[in-house]
Amino acid sequence: MAFSSSQGLSYAGRDYSIELREGRWLCLQVGRRRFADLRVASAVNGPGNAEDVTVEMRGPVVSELPGGLRAVWVASSSLWNEKRFILECRPDGLAYRVEVKGRGPIGAVEFLSGEGAGAPSSLYRFDRIFTPEVSLLDRRYLCPQEYACIDATSGETAPFPVASGEKAHWIFSPPPFAFAWSRGGRGPWLGVGIAPQQGEYRFNLFQHWPVANCFKLRLTYDGMTRVEGEWRSPDLLLLPASGEYDAIRRCVSYLYENNLAIRPDRSGRPGWWSRPIFCGWGQQNMTAVARGGSAPQWARQDVYDEFLQMLDERGIDPGTLIIDDKWQRCYGTLEVDTEKWPDLRGWIGRQHARGRRVLLWFGAWSPEGLPPEECILRDGNPVVADPSNPAYEERLRRAIRILLSDAPGCFDADGFKVDWTNGLPFGEGFLVAGDLWGIELLKRLAWIIYDEAKRVKPDALIITHMANPYFAEVTDMLRLNDISYLQRGVCDIMRHRQRLALIACPDWLIDCDNSSAPTQEEWLEYMMMQPELGVPSLYFLTGVDGTGEPIPLEDWKRIPAVWRGPR
Repeated sequence: MAFSSSQGLSYAGRDYSIELREGRWLCLQVGRRRFADLRVASAVNGPGNAEDVTVEMRGPVVSELPGGLRAVWVASSSLWNEKRFILECRPDGLAYRVEVKGRGPIGAVEFLSGEGAGAPSSLYRFDRIFTPEVSLLDRRYLCPQEYACIDATSGETAPFPVASGEKAHWIFSPPPFAFAWSRGGRGPWLGVGIAPQQGEYRFNLFQHWPVANCFKLRLTYDGMTRVEGEWRSPDLLLLPASGEYDAIRRCVSYLYENNLAIRPDRSGRPGWWSRPIFCGWGQQNMTAVARGGSAPQWARQDVYDEFLQMLDERGIDPGTLIIDDKWQRCYGTLEVDTEKWPDLRGWIGRQHARGRRVLLWFGAWSPEGLPPEECILRDGNPVVADPSNPAYEERLRRAIRILLSDAPGCFDADGFKVDWTNGLPFGEGFLVAGDLWGIELLKRLAWIIYDEAKRVKPDALIITHMANPYFAEVTDMLRLNDISYLQRGVCDIMRHRQRLALIACPDWLIDCDNSSAPTQEEWLEYMMMQPELGVPSLYFLTGVDGTGEPIPLEDWKRIPAVWRGPR
């Protein structure tokens, strides 16, 4: 470690070094290779076109940390009374943040690019980006001149042209908020992640934003966070790593090690959580092909009785059944559709008598059936359910109690498969009941579901597709989510997803999922591999939706014996 005057600094960690040049640039080297020239300044912009320009910057003032140093720059701003840029250099990596003083709403934070539109942003010298954002195109690697985004939406937020499959990135909503950079393909690698305090995930998007041969990293706040005095951004982490997955793991581990995420104790989880799953969604799709209509139309008691008969004919005895979309009258109210399910309580009871458990599919965020005052509004119109609204929270808790309780008049289900978490609203101009926005809104919704389910039935199973450490405490099992019928190489795709999921939380069980199924051959290969990844999950009984190929009866003799063995 070394640093010179108040106008300069240099520091060498175990696998990286950083040096201030020309007063405004930080030259970053990883594994003795130059990775980037980073601007010291960052911007905390207002909503719309309110740009935060760094007018004058003084420093750095350098002080020692245990094994490292802290450098602080103070700057004037076009929007704020004062800004500070803080860089902490430690042996294992860097943490950087921006702080502002003043009053006003935040539109977006632009890390490493805060000197106005005419000034260059940070210069990339790395040549590859690895992203944990999973899309139906399965593009894991990008060039630095491409836009990349990690979020809890479906990808419609892209400000640059992207392929249609890139917009279908709702698989994990959200994945870990971390990219990995490399130079030369094989490394070295650098984890580039966000480390907010708990309660400060008030952003929606973490973006790699290319600007010619430069870039900036953005967090979008949509004008929904207001500074009243002082405010600090989440830390931006820059952590050297041995590989791309290790880079994501290092950023995630930082959260757990610094109590920014809670890793739950799953040592006493119920044995039935690990039993093979049959989910009716895929076969609902096949029923729609055979009989017409839409797949949700066939989430019916009589149709599910047919599915059970097919399972028996094939010698398949799952431990858990999932009644999928749409068993409810309205998505938002969670009232059972008694025309489709005239005796849901009795049906669940008959499965319990066979040693099985029953989960109900839950479509998050839907406002269907809700009064507008329990919804997030835009231009006066309901957009999604509002988990910050006490009236909606009470409605949701009451519905969960009715669905899970074994009391008279209730249904005695065993948990939920929580879907559609990618419905998180984004953008400006929304009206929310409480003081929450961004990922915090999703965390609130997930916590309400989890908390009430465990109150009613402590061994209730909650499956989500929120593969992010901030959601480790409100998820029991992580679902690897859908496969596109257009995809091939399903086994490799799902190994990749499982690897990311277990980086996000090593204690989760993994729901292998099985929808869609591109070809009969791909379906069978994946069915046979599933026990290696986690809890086997079956969606199709008669055929696959990708090609329409039937599933031969002899295939059922080839799938792993876990489906037929003792539970």
